[in-house]
This record gives sequence, structure tokens and C-alpha cells, in this order.
Amino acid sequence: MMPLVRTKLQPPEASPSLLARPRLYERLRYALHSRVVLITAPDGYGKTSLLTVWIGESRKEWPQIAWLTLDAADNDLRRLFVYLVEALPHLPPTRRAQLQAWRETEVGLDAEQWCTELLNDLAEIGDATIIVFDDYHTITDNQIHHAITFLVEHLPQRCRLIIATRSDPPLPLARWRARGQLAELRSFDLAFTPEEAAAFLLEEMELPLEREHIVALLESTEGWPAGLHLAALALRHHSHQGKPVDTIISGNRYLVDYLIEDVFNQQPSHIQQFLLQTSILDRLCGPLCDTVISINERGSNEQSHSSYSQLILAELERNNLFLFPLDTERNWYRYHHLFADVLRERLETGSSPDHIALLHQRTSAWFAAHGILPLAINHALRAQAFDDVVAMIEPIGLAVVSQVGETTLRRWLLQIPDTAFEQHPRLALLRAWLATTDYQMEDAAYWIAVAERALARVASGTATPFGPIANLRGELSAVHVRLAVLRGDNDQVLQEGRQALAWLQTDNQALRMRIAKDLGYTYFAQGDLVRAEQAFSEAIVNGFNAGLPYISAMATSDDAYTKTLRGSIGTAIQTCRETINHMLQRNRDRASPGIGLPFLAIADLHGVRHEFAGALPALAEAESSIKLGNTTSYLCLLIVTARINRARGDVAGALRVVRQARFLARQRKIDWVLAVLNGFEAQLALEQGDLVTAEHLLEAQLHPPVEFRMIPIAAFYAREHITRTQYEWRLARAHAASNSTELHALAAALAAPMQGEIWQMLAPLDASLLRGLALLAVGEDVTDIILTALDLATVERIVTPFVQAGASLRMILHQLSARQRLPAYGEYILSRLDQDEPLPVSMPITPAPSTLPEPLSQREIEVLRLMAEGRSNHEIAASLVIAVSTVKSHINNIFNKLGVASRTQAVARGRRLGLIP
Repeated sequence: MMPLVRTKLQPPEASPSLLARPRLYERLRYALHSRVVLITAPDGYGKTSLLTVWIGESRKEWPQIAWLTLDAADNDLRRLFVYLVEALPHLPPTRRAQLQAWRETEVGLDAEQWCTELLNDLAEIGDATIIVFDDYHTITDNQIHHAITFLVEHLPQRCRLIIATRSDPPLPLARWRARGQLAELRSFDLAFTPEEAAAFLLEEMELPLEREHIVALLESTEGWPAGLHLAALALRHHSHQGKPVDTIISGNRYLVDYLIEDVFNQQPSHIQQFLLQTSILDRLCGPLCDTVISINERGSNEQSHSSYSQLILAELERNNLFLFPLDTERNWYRYHHLFADVLRERLETGSSPDHIALLHQRTSAWFAAHGILPLAINHALRAQAFDDVVAMIEPIGLAVVSQVGETTLRRWLLQIPDTAFEQHPRLALLRAWLATTDYQMEDAAYWIAVAERALARVASGTATPFGPIANLRGELSAVHVRLAVLRGDNDQVLQEGRQALAWLQTDNQALRMRIAKDLGYTYFAQGDLVRAEQAFSEAIVNGFNAGLPYISAMATSDDAYTKTLRGSIGTAIQTCRETINHMLQRNRDRASPGIGLPFLAIADLHGVRHEFAGALPALAEAESSIKLGNTTSYLCLLIVTARINRARGDVAGALRVVRQARFLARQRKIDWVLAVLNGFEAQLALEQGDLVTAEHLLEAQLHPPVEFRMIPIAAFYAREHITRTQYEWRLARAHAASNSTELHALAAALAAPMQGEIWQMLAPLDASLLRGLALLAVGEDVTDIILTALDLATVERIVTPFVQAGASLRMILHQLSARQRLPAYGEYILSRLDQDEPLPVSMPITPAPSTLPEPLSQREIEVLRLMAEGRSNHEIAASLVIAVSTVKSHINNIFNKLGVASRTQAVARGRRLGLIP
């Protein structure tokens, strides 16, 4: 009789300090509705620990659990059957003896017949039974795989099989999956969540870590439990004060030794070479890897050339070798971040710099051939192949700005030697263009001069041109336009802009579109709104033709606010909807770059009409698209949110958003937004009768920013919240002092034609309404003036100015209604005035800026408020009609932004910052 290792028949004892993971226990309980549960992940993901704890808690539901830890010696069918019978103690003794006799027969063992007898016994007993095979990756015998397949496909109704393994076993998983017989837990399921990582590090490992350190550890290890444990051990032995946590992790010998000794060294040599050479890649696919490892130089035949790397990637994934698929088709993969770091370190220490540069050059060539410019240039720069970089950038010219973004382009150009710019005018023009985007006029002028010298060399034949010289001159004029815009030189903008359009080739749509936008800003600054609209409309069309919908979206926003300033709100909304529809038809989803801008304009303009059924959904779309990285757009999002909150009567909510915007605008030094916010808060102060605060806020901005003259959205907000507020303050001050002389003077000024720049001229409706209120304060009959204001508001269905006018206007409208002199739109306005009762709020003087590095979104503030009320995640989800997972995501963002690690801390900090009551 073969001796048995009894410890293989019971799960290992669970450590008392093992972190409880109830979400996984619940997942496992639910997974057992399927016939087979496959738990597959690399070593160190806690497969065995999970099963050990779960078994201890599940004996009532599953009284019979057979455990078998496998090893390489079990690659013998008879031996495996011996252990399997011993693992099932509830089998009747007679049946156990018969099964052992079947196994010990000297003739060939009929595996299917033996399994049939076992299955019949299990069915006859009828007990709920689970068979657990741990470490199944050690099994390589095909007879055993066939026997397990037979067992699974004939399991009795109350029996289940759990397989824990480091790699996918050669079993018919696809067939079981299609039949609904297979449930799976993989590495991404077993990885620590943020909450589990925090509990493990703070409670189990007792490390005094700040939340940002926990987040850094989680990101570096990607939730790999063993990696997190090894990193925690390293932190215990090394003070991390003043050091980034990821720096300590990258040099952690525990992790490096584990990944090298237990993972890398266990692979055959050809796999080791593949891992090292492809470690330079952030993402991998078969053809790319073939190029990197130069499969042809290995003397492979044509068939292997087309499949070698893909076969290796598939093998690595099956073996769970820290390789993760990036798509469902299994075309693209990536390595685990820590594993990739270790592989790259080993490559750098064991290879020459020339060999590593060659790998990057091969990678760059592959990405360039497939039109993936950013990755091609990144790898060329790592190889210091600057000529290759120039060869990829120069054909695109200034259009590359729109393709890759200013930050990426700036990083590329700073790595190119200065001598290249003297020979390539397009490179110098790119440096000049980037300087204009940073408002660095001296740097822009310097690089324009470099470009002009390089262009002169091209014209003289001492440098090689790329494309027609006329097109290069057009690009040079385009950069001159940008610099002239910064200098406020409208005449030069128009001169250089027209010259650029004359020189540029017609297919240079991207640059022609940008020039059209700049001309639009110039026409706008000159007060020629009709020609500004035409320029913005041309930019919208050219943006779509050039495949740059983001620029079309920006031009749509400019066009919409220009139309609004001319009094055409309905047309502005329609233009935005047309752009959105065009973008959605092209991309088939709402992730189109820039789509948040037209949605934001729609929300804003519907808010002016108090059409919140149209404003709020559009605002939600804008919030989901506009991110903090686009600072100006994000600030405009906050301004619109505050305007809509105020229009809905939520003054406190409007103030909270204004504080967020003020902090960000101060941090990024965007003065025009700060001026608008001052005006907005001054309006709220006037509504509370606080003339002193209003005056303080209005005097804070002595020099109007240049954006008010040139940028339509800035001009619109300046008119709405600065110019209008100045008149409202004069009215409130004169009324409070019963100064009839000042009231008459104000009324006369409002009746006269408006002078100045666009943002300084009130809309006719506002001027008429304020004039009526001024004359009403001195007891004059203002019926005709108010009726004129209503006529002006009727066509565009404007509501906001009437709501802001307050109780005096409501009284007049009631009187007119009683005398049956109020037109239909006036009755509508009156109904809105009677409905819209603003929430009471005490107006503070402008608060000190918060210390948050990133402000909370409106939704995150709502979640924080519900947290302060003691609501659970499920209760918050039900209250806001969102998923529980979304609530958890919001809470994680709140913790990150507030720099806290618990709900209690978050609520306390939120109250100190005035985010919640």
C-alpha cells in the first residue's frame, strides 16, 4: 500500500493575521452556482489562503469538502486516484474498498470506468460535496486531464469542483464557459482593492503610512498581495521619510529576488531572452515583438516568422506569467509594472547601450510604419536617434500640435539638439508656437528669428526643404499671427493672417483652421461680430475636414457665445447641437475630444432661459467630458455650474463651486476667471443687501484682462457678472441712500447708446430692465419700459434677468397682470418668479483660498455631504441613483483630494474647508 502524505489532504492552517476579504468570499459563494470554479493567478495572489478561510466559514453550507494539494509526483493516474478517494471520507467503506480494488488491478486502468463508479457513489450519497484541487499547474499528464474532464462533465447535481492554479489547465474551459458551467476568479479579481490595501498596510502590517503612500504602493504593485507584503517588509526596514515610496519599491531586493528567482529563472532560455528584449515595450503584440527580437536574424522559417511571438505571448498568458491582455481579441498585452521594471533593470545591467538602442530603433520603426507617431518618436528618443525624430515630425509641421498635444510636443523638442533647429525651419516654428501658447513672447520672437534664418538657408539652397517654400512661409506667417494676438496688435494679426492663408496649401486644413480662429478673435476684439462668426464657422468646418474635432468644438463654443452676445441664443444652441451630432456620427460615442464644450454652452444658455430640463443633462455630459487637465475649460465648467445653481435658487451651492474655481484660478494664475468670480460673488452680495462686500469685490480687479476683449466666453461672463454688477451696485447704493439725482443719472446713462468694448456694453434687455428699476425707485411709472424689456426677452425666451431683478419687478408684473396689460410671456415670467424662491444663505466676504491641490467635483461634494449624514455606500447610491461601485470611486477620489484615509477624517476636513455644513 502506497504511503500517503496526509498534509496534502487538508488545507494549510490560516494565519491569524490573514486579512479578511469578504468580497471574495461572497464571489466564491456565488461562483459555486457553476459546476467548476477556476481560480487562476500567478504565485502570491492568495489563492490558497482564500480557499482556506472560505472553507472554514462554509462547512454548514458545504459539509463535505475534499481537499487535495497536488505536486509533480501526482502526475500518475493511479496515485491521484488514491489521494482522491482518501480525500472523500464520507464514501461508504465498502465503496472505498471497491474503488481501491479497481485502482490496484494489474490490467490497464480504465480511467472512465473508475470515474463512473466514483460519480455514481457521490450521486447515491447525495451530500453537497466540493472537491478542491490546489496547485493544479503541477499536473502535466494528459490522462489526468482527460479524467478530470470526464468527472466535471458528469458531476452529480450537488457536487462542485474548484481548481486553483498558476496557469490555465489544458481542459475544455471554452466549452464549459459557453455552457455556463464555469466560473472564474483571476488575478484582477484577487488583487487588493484600495480599501483592502489600506487595511493590510495600516492594521496588519502596522505601518504609519499617509494615504498618498498607500496609493503609491497599490499602483506600483497593481494590487498583487505578495508584492504588497514584500514592499511593506522593505518599508519596515527602511525609513521612507523624504523618499518617494515608489523609489523604495523599485530598489526593493525582496521583490527583485522573488521575481528573478521564483519567476524569471524558472523559464527556459528562449523565454528569458524574449522577456528581456520585449521589456522595453509598454504594450506588446506578436508582430511588434517579432520586429523587436528580429525574428529573421534567428534563422526562423516563414511560418514561425508570422507566429513565433504571438505563440509565446499566448503561452505566457496561459502560464499567468505577469502578462495581462489589453483587449478581448488577445492581440495586445502588457507586463505587470513591477515585473517589467525588474526585467528592464536586468536588461540594462546585462546588455550594452548600443544593443538597447537598437531594440528601441526597431520598435520605433515598427510604430512609424503603422502610423503610431507618439510611440515611434518616444522610442526613437530613447535610442537618441534624433535624425529619425526630425524625419517623423518635419513632414507634419505645425499640424503635429493638434495631433499629439502641446505637453508631449514640448517634451520631444527639448530633447533635440539645438543645431537641428538651425537647419529645419519647421522645428523652430514649433518651438515658437509652443512659446506663444505659454504667453512667452520673447521666446517666441527668438524662435521665429531662428526659423527665418533656417528658411533663408532653404531658399538659398544650403538646407534641404521639406515641401514647397511658399507653404513654409505660410507657416511662418501663422506663428507671427499667434505672436501678434498676444501683443494685441490687431492690424498685424489681419495682415499676417491673410498672407498666411494666401501662402498655405489648401490641404493644410489644421493650420488654416487655427488662423481662422485667430482672425475670429481679432474681428471680435474690433467689435465686428458678424465677421467673427464667419471666421469661427470656417474654423468649425476646417476642424472636421482636418480630422480635428476638438478644434471644431472650441470654435463652436466661440461661435455660440458670439451669437449670444448678439442676442441669438436659440441659434447658438442649434449650432452646438449640430456640432455634437456631427461628432457623435463620426465617433459613435460621447468620448469625442472636446465634446464637453458645446454641451457646456448648451447647459449655460438653457440656464439663462431657466430651462433646467435641458440645462442639467447637458451639464452632466459636459462634466463627464471636461477634465481638470484642460484648465480653462474646467474653470468654465465650474462657472456654468455656479450660474445654474444660482438660477435654481441654490445660492449656497453656487458659492461652494465658486470657491473651488477661485482656488484653481489662483493656482494657475488665470486672472480673467478671478475677475468674473469677483463679479459673480458681488452679485450675490447685492442680493443679500451687502453693498460693502460687493464694492470690495468689484474694486479687486483694476485692470481688465485682455481675454475680455478677444475671447467670446470671457466677454460674455464679464458683461454678465462685471459690467451688469457695476450698474446693479450703483442702483442699490443710490436706492439705499434715496439719492434721486443719482437714480435719474443712472437711468439716463442706461437709456443712452452703450459705448466701449463688447464686454462693457449691456444687452438691450438688461439696460431696459435696470433703467426701469432705477426710475421705479424714484416713483415714476415704468410700465412701458418693463413692457419693452418683456418684448426684448420674448423671442429668445430669456428669464434670468427678471428673476435677478427681485421683489420690485414682481410687484410691477402682478400689477400689470391685474390690469390685464401683461403679455403672455410676462405671465410666464411672473409664474417663474412666484416659483423660484432662492434658498436663504448668509453671504460671507470672499473666503480665503482652500489648500486642496485639486478641488472636489459637484458630485463628490454631494457624496461627502451624504457621508456626513452617516449614510452607507448603498444608501448613498440609492439617494443619488448611481451604482455602489460609482460611490466607492467617488469616495476614493474624495480621500485622495482631501488627503485623508477614513470617512471621519474626510467629513471633518470637508467642514473645515466649508465644503459641507
